[in-house]
Amino acid sequence: MHKVSAVECKTYDEKEVRKAVEKAIEDIGFKIKMGSKVLLKPNVLMGAKPEKAITTNPAIIDAVCTILEKHKCEILIGESSGVVKEGGVLEAFEECGIAEAAKKHNAKLVSFGHEKIIKVENEKAVFAKTMYLPKIFFDVDLIINLPKMKTHALMLFTGAVKNLFGCIPGGRKQEYHAEANTKEKFANLLLDIWQNVKPQLSIMDGIEGMDGNGPSNGNVVSPNLILASDNAIALDIVAEKIVGFEGEVLTNRFAVKRGLINKEEIKHGELPSFKFRKPSTAASAMPSWLSGYFLKKGKAYPVIDKKKCRNCKTCVNVCPVQAMKMEGYPECDKKKCITCYCCQEMCPYDAIQLKRSFLFSAAMGFYYRIMDLMKKK
Repeated sequence: MHKVSAVECKTYDEKEVRKAVEKAIEDIGFKIKMGSKVLLKPNVLMGAKPEKAITTNPAIIDAVCTILEKHKCEILIGESSGVVKEGGVLEAFEECGIAEAAKKHNAKLVSFGHEKIIKVENEKAVFAKTMYLPKIFFDVDLIINLPKMKTHALMLFTGAVKNLFGCIPGGRKQEYHAEANTKEKFANLLLDIWQNVKPQLSIMDGIEGMDGNGPSNGNVVSPNLILASDNAIALDIVAEKIVGFEGEVLTNRFAVKRGLINKEEIKHGELPSFKFRKPSTAASAMPSWLSGYFLKKGKAYPVIDKKKCRNCKTCVNVCPVQAMKMEGYPECDKKKCITCYCCQEMCPYDAIQLKRSFLFSAAMGFYYRIMDLMKKK
């Protein structure tokens, strides 16, 4: 049985957050062993101010570290973000406020890309039976996963399982995006990573989250929640209910299909309900016999907003298949593009829009109009 707790927390006030995190952990019955060596894995997609709701808020880090200090734990905080500029993930820690929280608690900041890498074999994996991961994951007593509640242009929702993609060191993330070039492949890759890393505790920052075109260019929303579970998949299954995406998140569906979790064994109390806006790239709910054709023809591709673009070349640098080229301004080569949306995800100026063709949009509008008329009958 996997318990999931959802605790109300309306602000990032230090005392309120700590109290809510303590209750969330207590409600699932999780026990932290004295003197443990603990690795925290927050969501540090990029260097961004906490109020932008892109990264795990430092107040969550502070609360978890305070709890761990009471148990005399050695604390490490690690990430391998999508940051490609000089300074990388350690600079991102500074910008999002996590470095300050780490310093307060004498926690060590870790860039996974600079850690020793080991080969991990997993015969039960679907996409990557061989994986290379930082050895540090296997040298600690406890891994605490600290995701942010956000939508995601490619995967619809980025929660506890998706947050583990940041465990992959360095440029290997771009390589995986190129290899796992469909949502289905990428969902299975994420579950393979979860099987190898298996964080024992996941705590989701849902005090403020993001809907619309997440994970970095959406709308800041306030669910006012902290969620916790001893199982990352169970947490995500409950989270998708809360945000109004029940049954739509591929990692959750595939986890059930692969026998990684039994939904009947997930226990939780009464849940609040929200209606998160979906990314503009979200798949439609049309029947599969029709959606296969339309989704192939209707892929959304990156389009540069030249009024916002500052030619920083971030999109060019992060593209795993070199589909983004500089032609005065960045341009997307649709023949190469695998629609992973790394460019849009990492753009620091919100200068990349994801657009489908006019004919596809018109066809979709006509389809839904017909569906509405049929419902009225």
